[in-house]
Amino acid sequence: MNNFTQRAVTGLFFIAIIIGATLFSSYTFIGLLGFIGVAGLLEYYKIVLNKKLKIIQYTYALIGLVLITFSLWSNEEINYLYLLVPIISLTSIVSLFDQKREWKSVSLLISGLFYIALPLFLFHLSVTQNDEFLPYLALNLFILIWCSDTFAYLTGRAFGKRKLFEKISPNKTIEGFAGAIILTMTFSLLLSYWFDIPYQINLLIALISVVFGTLGDLVESQLKREYGLKDSGKLIPGHGGILDRFDALFISLPFTTACYYFLL
Repeated sequence: MNNFTQRAVTGLFFIAIIIGATLFSSYTFIGLLGFIGVAGLLEYYKIVLNKKLKIIQYTYALIGLVLITFSLWSNEEINYLYLLVPIISLTSIVSLFDQKREWKSVSLLISGLFYIALPLFLFHLSVTQNDEFLPYLALNLFILIWCSDTFAYLTGRAFGKRKLFEKISPNKTIEGFAGAIILTMTFSLLLSYWFDIPYQINLLIALISVVFGTLGDLVESQLKREYGLKDSGKLIPGHGGILDRFDALFISLPFTTACYYFLL
Protein backbone atom coordinates (compact mmCIF):
# COMPACT_ATOMS: atom_id res chain seq x y z
CA MET A 1 0.00 0.00 0.00
CA ASN A 2 1.55 3.31 -1.07
CA ASN A 3 1.52 6.39 1.12
CA PHE A 4 -1.37 8.10 -0.68
CA THR A 5 -3.60 5.03 -0.44
CA GLN A 6 -2.70 4.57 3.22
CA ARG A 7 -3.51 8.20 3.98
CA ALA A 8 -6.83 7.95 2.12
CA VAL A 9 -7.93 4.72 3.84
CA THR A 10 -6.94 5.77 7.36
CA GLY A 11 -8.33 9.27 6.77
CA LEU A 12 -11.75 7.94 5.73
CA PHE A 13 -11.76 5.48 8.62
CA PHE A 14 -10.90 8.24 11.10
CA ILE A 15 -13.59 10.55 9.69
CA ALA A 16 -16.16 7.75 9.95
CA ILE A 17 -15.27 7.25 13.63
CA ILE A 18 -15.58 10.98 14.33
CA ILE A 19 -18.96 11.26 12.58
CA GLY A 20 -20.28 8.09 14.20
CA ALA A 21 -19.17 9.07 17.71
CA THR A 22 -20.60 12.56 17.28
CA LEU A 23 -24.00 11.42 16.03
CA PHE A 24 -24.51 8.44 18.36
CA SER A 25 -24.84 10.27 21.68
CA SER A 26 -23.39 12.98 23.88
CA TYR A 27 -21.44 10.31 25.80
CA THR A 28 -19.71 8.92 22.72
CA PHE A 29 -18.94 12.48 21.66
CA ILE A 30 -17.39 13.35 25.02
CA GLY A 31 -15.53 10.03 24.84
CA LEU A 32 -14.16 11.07 21.45
CA LEU A 33 -13.05 14.43 22.82
CA GLY A 34 -11.53 12.71 25.86
CA PHE A 35 -9.51 10.39 23.65
CA ILE A 36 -8.32 13.27 21.45
CA GLY A 37 -7.42 15.27 24.55
CA VAL A 38 -5.48 12.57 26.40
CA ALA A 39 -3.63 11.36 23.29
CA GLY A 40 -2.86 14.95 22.29
CA LEU A 41 -1.58 15.88 25.75
CA LEU A 42 0.67 12.82 25.95
CA GLU A 43 2.10 13.62 22.51
CA TYR A 44 2.66 17.25 23.48
CA TYR A 45 4.34 16.40 26.78
CA LYS A 46 6.52 13.78 25.09
CA ILE A 47 7.72 16.46 22.66
CA VAL A 48 8.38 19.29 25.09
CA LEU A 49 9.41 17.31 28.20
CA ASN A 50 10.74 14.10 26.63
CA LYS A 51 11.27 11.66 29.53
CA LYS A 52 11.23 14.24 32.31
CA LEU A 53 8.46 14.05 34.93
CA LYS A 54 6.90 11.06 33.21
CA ILE A 55 4.47 10.20 36.00
CA ILE A 56 3.39 13.82 36.22
CA GLN A 57 2.88 13.88 32.45
CA TYR A 58 0.29 11.12 32.85
CA THR A 59 -1.18 12.92 35.84
CA TYR A 60 -1.69 16.07 33.78
CA ALA A 61 -3.18 14.05 30.93
CA LEU A 62 -5.69 12.73 33.48
CA ILE A 63 -6.36 16.29 34.70
CA GLY A 64 -7.00 17.25 31.08
CA LEU A 65 -9.49 14.39 30.73
CA VAL A 66 -11.29 15.53 33.88
CA LEU A 67 -11.46 19.07 32.52
CA ILE A 68 -12.84 17.93 29.15
CA THR A 69 -15.55 15.77 30.73
CA PHE A 70 -16.39 18.18 33.53
CA SER A 71 -19.28 19.74 31.61
CA LEU A 72 -21.19 16.47 32.09
CA TRP A 73 -21.18 16.82 35.86
CA SER A 74 -23.04 20.04 36.51
CA ASN A 75 -25.84 22.12 35.09
CA GLU A 76 -24.47 25.32 36.58
CA GLU A 77 -22.03 26.69 34.03
CA ILE A 78 -20.33 28.97 36.56
CA ASN A 79 -19.20 25.89 38.50
CA TYR A 80 -16.89 24.93 35.62
CA LEU A 81 -14.57 27.76 36.54
CA TYR A 82 -13.83 26.27 39.96
CA LEU A 83 -12.05 23.31 38.37
CA LEU A 84 -9.31 25.60 37.10
CA VAL A 85 -8.34 26.72 40.60
CA PRO A 86 -6.89 23.41 41.89
CA ILE A 87 -5.30 22.73 38.51
CA ILE A 88 -3.42 26.04 38.57
CA SER A 89 -2.48 25.49 42.21
CA LEU A 90 -0.94 22.12 41.38
CA THR A 91 1.46 23.69 38.90
CA SER A 92 3.35 25.55 41.62
CA ILE A 93 4.64 22.30 43.21
CA VAL A 94 5.53 20.39 40.05
CA SER A 95 9.05 21.82 39.84
CA LEU A 96 9.88 20.16 43.18
CA PHE A 97 9.79 16.77 41.44
CA ASP A 98 12.04 17.84 38.58
CA GLN A 99 15.65 16.84 39.30
CA LYS A 100 16.91 20.02 37.64
CA ARG A 101 14.34 22.10 39.52
CA GLU A 102 13.38 23.87 36.29
CA TRP A 103 10.44 26.21 36.63
CA LYS A 104 9.83 25.98 32.88
CA SER A 105 8.51 22.44 33.43
CA VAL A 106 5.54 24.02 35.19
CA SER A 107 4.76 26.30 32.26
CA LEU A 108 5.07 23.44 29.78
CA LEU A 109 2.64 21.27 31.74
CA ILE A 110 0.05 24.00 32.18
CA SER A 111 0.41 25.13 28.55
CA GLY A 112 -0.75 21.69 27.42
CA LEU A 113 -4.01 22.11 29.32
CA PHE A 114 -4.68 25.50 27.74
CA TYR A 115 -3.54 24.38 24.28
CA ILE A 116 -5.50 21.11 24.13
CA ALA A 117 -7.82 20.33 27.05
CA LEU A 118 -9.53 23.70 27.55
CA PRO A 119 -10.56 24.14 23.86
CA LEU A 120 -12.09 20.64 23.87
CA PHE A 121 -13.97 21.47 27.06
CA LEU A 122 -15.35 24.60 25.37
CA PHE A 123 -16.27 22.49 22.33
CA HIS A 124 -18.55 20.19 24.33
CA LEU A 125 -19.97 23.09 26.33
CA SER A 126 -20.84 25.10 23.21
CA VAL A 127 -22.76 22.27 21.49
CA THR A 128 -24.87 21.58 24.58
CA GLN A 129 -27.77 23.98 24.98
CA ASN A 130 -30.34 23.72 27.77
CA ASP A 131 -28.85 20.33 28.73
CA GLU A 132 -29.46 19.05 25.19
CA PHE A 133 -26.57 17.83 23.05
CA LEU A 134 -26.78 19.19 19.48
CA PRO A 135 -24.55 16.96 17.32
CA TYR A 136 -25.08 18.95 14.13
CA LEU A 137 -23.30 21.93 15.69
CA ALA A 138 -20.30 19.73 16.46
CA LEU A 139 -20.28 18.23 12.96
CA ASN A 140 -20.44 21.72 11.48
CA LEU A 141 -17.12 22.66 13.12
CA PHE A 142 -15.43 19.38 12.17
CA ILE A 143 -16.54 19.70 8.53
CA LEU A 144 -15.46 23.33 8.25
CA ILE A 145 -11.96 22.41 9.47
CA TRP A 146 -11.80 19.53 7.00
CA CYS A 147 -12.97 21.84 4.21
CA SER A 148 -10.34 24.41 5.13
CA ASP A 149 -7.54 21.83 4.99
CA THR A 150 -8.79 20.27 1.75
CA PHE A 151 -9.46 23.50 -0.13
CA ALA A 152 -6.17 25.03 0.99
CA TYR A 153 -4.32 21.97 -0.32
CA LEU A 154 -6.17 21.86 -3.66
CA THR A 155 -5.99 25.57 -4.46
CA GLY A 156 -2.40 25.72 -3.24
CA ARG A 157 -1.41 22.88 -5.55
CA ALA A 158 -3.23 24.45 -8.49
CA PHE A 159 -2.40 28.13 -8.08
CA GLY A 160 0.09 28.49 -5.22
CA LYS A 161 3.15 30.63 -5.90
CA ARG A 162 3.70 32.98 -2.98
CA LYS A 163 4.64 31.44 0.35
CA LEU A 164 2.56 32.21 3.42
CA PHE A 165 5.12 31.38 6.16
CA GLU A 166 7.99 29.78 4.28
CA LYS A 167 10.34 29.38 7.25
CA ILE A 168 7.70 27.51 9.26
CA SER A 169 5.68 25.66 6.62
CA PRO A 170 7.15 25.83 3.09
CA ASN A 171 4.13 24.18 1.46
CA LYS A 172 1.56 26.75 2.54
CA THR A 173 0.82 29.52 0.06
CA ILE A 174 -1.14 32.76 0.08
CA GLU A 175 -3.20 31.49 -2.84
CA GLY A 176 -4.06 28.30 -0.95
CA PHE A 177 -5.06 30.32 2.09
CA ALA A 178 -7.26 32.65 0.02
CA GLY A 179 -8.82 29.71 -1.80
CA ALA A 180 -9.58 28.02 1.52
CA ILE A 181 -11.37 31.15 2.77
CA ILE A 182 -13.51 31.57 -0.35
CA LEU A 183 -14.43 27.91 -0.84
CA THR A 184 -14.96 27.10 2.84
CA MET A 185 -17.22 30.11 3.30
CA THR A 186 -19.14 29.07 0.19
CA PHE A 187 -19.53 25.51 1.48
CA SER A 188 -20.68 26.88 4.84
CA LEU A 189 -23.83 28.11 3.09
CA LEU A 190 -24.73 24.49 2.29
CA LEU A 191 -23.98 23.48 5.87
CA SER A 192 -26.22 26.31 7.07
CA TYR A 193 -29.08 24.80 5.07
CA TRP A 194 -28.39 21.20 6.14
CA PHE A 195 -27.90 21.97 9.83
CA ASP A 196 -30.38 24.86 10.10
CA ILE A 197 -27.78 27.40 11.23
CA PRO A 198 -28.24 31.09 10.29
CA TYR A 199 -26.06 31.58 7.24
CA GLN A 200 -24.59 34.88 8.49
CA ILE A 201 -23.30 33.15 11.61
CA ASN A 202 -21.94 30.18 9.71
CA LEU A 203 -20.13 32.43 7.26
CA LEU A 204 -18.39 34.07 10.21
CA ILE A 205 -17.59 30.69 11.76
CA ALA A 206 -16.19 29.47 8.44
CA LEU A 207 -13.93 32.51 8.15
CA ILE A 208 -12.71 32.03 11.74
CA SER A 209 -12.15 28.30 11.12
CA VAL A 210 -9.88 28.99 8.15
CA VAL A 211 -7.92 31.88 9.68
CA PHE A 212 -7.33 30.39 13.13
CA GLY A 213 -7.18 26.84 11.80
CA THR A 214 -4.31 27.87 9.53
CA LEU A 215 -2.60 29.60 12.45
CA GLY A 216 -3.06 26.43 14.51
CA ASP A 217 -1.40 24.41 11.78
CA LEU A 218 1.50 26.86 11.70
CA VAL A 219 1.85 26.81 15.50
CA GLU A 220 2.15 23.02 15.48
CA SER A 221 4.60 23.14 12.56
CA GLN A 222 6.74 25.59 14.51
CA LEU A 223 6.61 23.28 17.54
CA LYS A 224 7.81 20.29 15.48
CA ARG A 225 10.47 22.37 13.74
CA GLU A 226 11.84 23.60 17.07
CA TYR A 227 12.17 20.04 18.37
CA GLY A 228 13.37 18.57 15.06
CA LEU A 229 10.35 16.37 14.37
CA LYS A 230 8.52 15.49 11.18
CA ASP A 231 5.36 14.23 12.90
CA SER A 232 4.03 14.67 16.42
CA GLY A 233 3.43 10.92 16.74
CA LYS A 234 2.59 7.71 14.88
CA LEU A 235 -0.91 7.01 16.13
CA ILE A 236 -2.61 7.49 12.74
CA PRO A 237 -0.80 5.63 9.91
CA GLY A 238 0.05 7.98 7.07
CA HIS A 239 -1.11 11.05 9.01
CA GLY A 240 1.19 11.23 12.03
CA GLY A 241 -0.17 11.93 15.49
CA ILE A 242 -3.18 13.52 17.12
CA LEU A 243 -1.54 16.97 17.12
CA ASP A 244 -0.92 16.65 13.38
CA ARG A 245 -4.60 15.95 12.71
CA PHE A 246 -6.25 18.31 15.17
CA ASP A 247 -3.82 21.25 15.35
CA ALA A 248 -6.22 23.48 13.41
CA LEU A 249 -9.12 22.50 15.64
CA PHE A 250 -7.33 23.26 18.93
CA ILE A 251 -6.51 26.86 18.04
CA SER A 252 -9.79 27.66 16.27
CA LEU A 253 -12.14 26.22 18.91
CA PRO A 254 -11.94 29.07 21.45
CA PHE A 255 -13.13 31.45 18.73
CA THR A 256 -15.68 29.28 16.90
CA THR A 257 -17.26 28.07 20.14
CA ALA A 258 -17.55 31.69 21.30
CA CYS A 259 -19.66 32.33 18.18
CA TYR A 260 -21.87 29.39 19.11
CA TYR A 261 -22.16 30.50 22.71
CA PHE A 262 -22.91 34.17 22.13
CA LEU A 263 -24.63 34.21 18.72
CA LEU A 264 -26.80 31.08 18.67
